[in-house]
Amino acid sequence: MTIEKRIELLNKKIFEADFLKGRGLGNEIPFWIFDYPPENELLIRYSIKKLMENSQKKSLNFLEIDLFELCLEILNNKIDHKKITEFESKKGSDLVLEKLKLILKPDSIGEKIKEKMELCGIVDVVLLTGIGKAWPLIRSHSVLNNLQSMMGNTPLIAFYPGKYDNSVLSLFGKFKDANYYRAFRIVNESNV
Repeated sequence: MTIEKRIELLNKKIFEADFLKGRGLGNEIPFWIFDYPPENELLIRYSIKKLMENSQKKSLNFLEIDLFELCLEILNNKIDHKKITEFESKKGSDLVLEKLKLILKPDSIGEKIKEKMELCGIVDVVLLTGIGKAWPLIRSHSVLNNLQSMMGNTPLIAFYPGKYDNSVLSLFGKFKDANYYRAFRIVNESNV
């Protein structure tokens, strides 16, 4: 199935009443993954922009959270970027990455997402983007695990540049992220 057809099916599903209410999953959390070939990143960004516009036309409140931008926001609140640059020039990129990962713990990311949701008021759907940009600072499966208890029945769609087979995440189709069994592929070719 082409990426364009998958995007078309996503556009249909995301506005269905059962989807918006988190129904039809047998008491599972309404976490969804839209996986896509990384080379289609610009098309996906454009499609997300259109989804956001369509949600406003339908008086729905979709919240897009770019995971990379969220990481930058957390880091900027914790440490001056000049200190990061100085540390990197003295100690190297690998060590600065390890130090940044200590600041960007999955529970910190989850709390920040929860805070953004509360600021928005009613949120009908959360769109989690920027997963590829945030790697290797944060792993998507750890963020999803930490959001389970915070999201309630609010559907979440993670836009994942890679492959997901309803159990294994493979970022960019190359790096095995982790086994993650709690999310469902939102557009599954076998169900079409």
